[in-house]
Amino acid sequence: MSTRKPHSPNRGLNCLFTISKLADRRQVSLTTLLERTATELPRALRFPESACAAIRMDTTQRTSEHFRQTDWMVSEAITVGQKQIGVVEIGYLENHYPSEKSLFLDEERQLLALVAEILGRVAARHRTETAFQESEDRFRSLVEGSLTGISIVQDDEVVYQNPEQERLLGPLPRANKLLDRDSIHPEDADKVEAYYRRLVSGSQLPCDIDFRFYLPGENPSGSGVKWVHCRAVTTRYRGRQALLVNMMDITPAKEMEHLLRIRDKMSSLGRVATGIAHEIRNPLSGINIYLDTLEKCYHRHADEKAVAILAKLRSASRKIESVIKRVMDFSKPGAPRLIACDPNRPVREAIDLSRVALRKSGVRLETETAENLPQCLLDPTLIEEVVLNLITNAAEALKHTETNKTIRIASLPGPDSVRIVVSDSGPGFPQALQSAIFDPFYTTKNGSTGIGLSLSQRIVADHGGRLTADPAGKDGGAQFTIDLPLPGEPLPK
Repeated sequence: MSTRKPHSPNRGLNCLFTISKLADRRQVSLTTLLERTATELPRALRFPESACAAIRMDTTQRTSEHFRQTDWMVSEAITVGQKQIGVVEIGYLENHYPSEKSLFLDEERQLLALVAEILGRVAARHRTETAFQESEDRFRSLVEGSLTGISIVQDDEVVYQNPEQERLLGPLPRANKLLDRDSIHPEDADKVEAYYRRLVSGSQLPCDIDFRFYLPGENPSGSGVKWVHCRAVTTRYRGRQALLVNMMDITPAKEMEHLLRIRDKMSSLGRVATGIAHEIRNPLSGINIYLDTLEKCYHRHADEKAVAILAKLRSASRKIESVIKRVMDFSKPGAPRLIACDPNRPVREAIDLSRVALRKSGVRLETETAENLPQCLLDPTLIEEVVLNLITNAAEALKHTETNKTIRIASLPGPDSVRIVVSDSGPGFPQALQSAIFDPFYTTKNGSTGIGLSLSQRIVADHGGRLTADPAGKDGGAQFTIDLPLPGEPLPK
């Protein structure tokens, strides 16, 4: 009768301690744990020199050295919840006690069960962490790829922003304050401050607002201004209360809305203006006939005083006709006759027409026209009219300036447009008037119809371009910028 070899409990405890310690270290991968477990288990058995072990989990299998399937093996299921995900088994390469029913002691079976339980817990934890990481990766992909700008604000500072928000607000070091008053359009500053107070107090969430802003140091007019729709809700971030702020760039929609509103206003005003012009033109025609008759009569009798009065009447009549013509031009503008043209051509024509008058007024004209500009599809006559109107307005603004009367005209290429800039050293205009300056019939000058800038903006818009105004350009006075789009395909030489 064979005598059982005594089992050392220390070997089992050492094996269990080693595996448990590895299982508690989160930086140890599941694969590494399975490899070490398959190595440690045979050492804990009565006959380690002929013992072997194998672990199978999902698609992974790890075995001890010299492992093979034999008739002397025992196994234990690895489970997560109620589902079996694998098996751990131990065995011998030979039967040391052929006369006995089992080679394995109860202690060895208990060790196997405990190891299987540990592996099940680690597998469950690993699956939870993997699912959490995959969920976080999916969420991050959605946030990072979102067309909506997303920021998280804590203690009045931006602690996270996605790429779209960075495109809107600038890099995080420059934008650590989400709503800096200096970057808000002056006309929207008060309502944005009130909005921010509601956010901080949490009295009205979610909270929505549309407003304009620009990055510090950039031109607060024209294309430098961004329209955004902003919504904020409360959330928790890294265990603390925070605000989740979503911003969507609605600049194109607002520009289209503004364009439609202006066109509707122009259409209505055009109809009214046409009616008024016709009502004035009919009696004016009769007045001119009587003036012709009176002029012939008094010229025949050489009444100098009467002739002088008639000359003034004729001059006044011509002014009325000029106003009527401008009103009619405004109400029924002709479509531009587009040709492939050097953008500098209408600029130079306007400069040549105005040079003498500017010299007589003591205005210095400076030009910085870039050479070899790409051709644009434009109506040279209409663009010349726009530039000439801007030069005339600049000269008017300089009438009350005693020194340094300067008008600067520049042309330069852009990534998708050619830019023409007309600026002066005059007093500029108030920021509050910026949104009204292109409105039809709006004027701050005595004797002006207020049609020139509105008509100029319409002409540029009909070219697919943009005319914008800055109340304080680099020369100190007003600056007007014309952006003419480049054609989609290269133009013939």
